[in-house]
Amino acid sequence: MSKLTNANKNFKLVLASGDPKFQKIDHWLEKESSLYLTEINSKKKRYPKLKRGTIIKVDFGVNPGSELCHTHFAIVISKDDNCSKESIIVLPLTSKPGVGRLPLNNLIKDEIIKKIKEKYTPNPEDAQALTDIISEYKKYKNFSYAFVSQITTISKSRLIYSKNKFDILNKARCSDEILNKIDNELVSTITGINLSNIASKEKITVNS
Repeated sequence: MSKLTNANKNFKLVLASGDPKFQKIDHWLEKESSLYLTEINSKKKRYPKLKRGTIIKVDFGVNPGSELCHTHFAIVISKDDNCSKESIIVLPLTSKPGVGRLPLNNLIKDEIIKKIKEKYTPNPEDAQALTDIISEYKKYKNFSYAFVSQITTISKSRLIYSKNKFDILNKARCSDEILNKIDNELVSTITGINLSNIASKEKITVNS
């Protein structure tokens, strides 16, 4: 128990530091402890099945160093996910450009709004709920960037769900074109191999 006491003391010092990164660390620690309790008390062994390319929202929590923190959208990278798998590989998204960040245009703002409008024709009594979720996504900046250097494995317990029945978060998928773009960038970043160059050389060889 002394180690828990020491940890609690350390977290209080971190919270009192005034560092913006840790200003809500108490909220995260409370949530994290609840996730652990749910894990040890739950007998449920089935988890949501997420197709590759699904756009999700994740609470990454508070992490050390330059590891990603707080809430971000992400794209599921895992293949062949199923209801018995508790974890998935995801590629986080950010609204801020920078090194190692692949531009994906208006993926969050425009693409999700477009998919919602294509999917739903609400009854008059549901019009407000639909308007609310569209307005929510309009708040996001125009551009999204795939944070390629932060690709990671997460527990599905980190997923955030919307209470609005018209929200297609954790259900909508990005296009195959975007997935191919992401795959090329991941291979290039991790291995240094440029798949586009290889494809071009193969095309030249075949045509010759």
